[in-house]
Amino acid sequence: MPPTPPRASTARQPRRRLDPDDWTRAALGAIAENGIANVSVERLAKELGATKGSFYWHFADRAALIAAALVRWEHESTDRIIEQLGELDDPRLELRRLLETAFEARPGVLIEANLLADADDPAVHEVLERVARKRLAFVDTIFARIGTAGGSDRALLAFSAYLGLAQLRRTAPSLTPSADRNAAYIDHVIACLRPNLDSALDQGDHHLDVVDMVA
Repeated sequence: MPPTPPRASTARQPRRRLDPDDWTRAALGAIAENGIANVSVERLAKELGATKGSFYWHFADRAALIAAALVRWEHESTDRIIEQLGELDDPRLELRRLLETAFEARPGVLIEANLLADADDPAVHEVLERVARKRLAFVDTIFARIGTAGGSDRALLAFSAYLGLAQLRRTAPSLTPSADRNAAYIDHVIACLRPNLDSALDQGDHHLDVVDMVA
């Protein structure tokens, strides 16, 4: 009689302990899908394979989770990008890389578009305004370094173009530039922002890798 094969262990493998980053990442994913209203503690707990008790170990309530997620979004979509771009010596290249990052089709764009739809929420409004001020100041600085007059107005024009494209990515994505048209689209934007800016910069040798905030 052949030996009886050993029985497979039925013991549960220990799960990795979740930390606040896991929850804020999941919350941003929910916002990217359908806005702030889509952030449900119970649903996120189910997605993460956790209990609601695990959530309350890290956050006092849903509002605290949303606040932490917005801080994370602000850092990853604005502060980190400004820091990375600030390492470039050429402000013309800095402008192009900024537009490449901003106009790329990515989940972060959907997060922003959905946050704009929820701008009446005081917590969301506060973060959106703070982010807008940081971005406008940064682009204004780029134009000042290039030596272009009216940098504040040009910065506002660039930011408005970004917000409009973000909304289109959310509501009518088929109307937005595809990946193979994105470089030409950025050339047109730069030409509008500063007609005498050389937009034919080498795009291959100076690639800046900006990691998206949502896995």
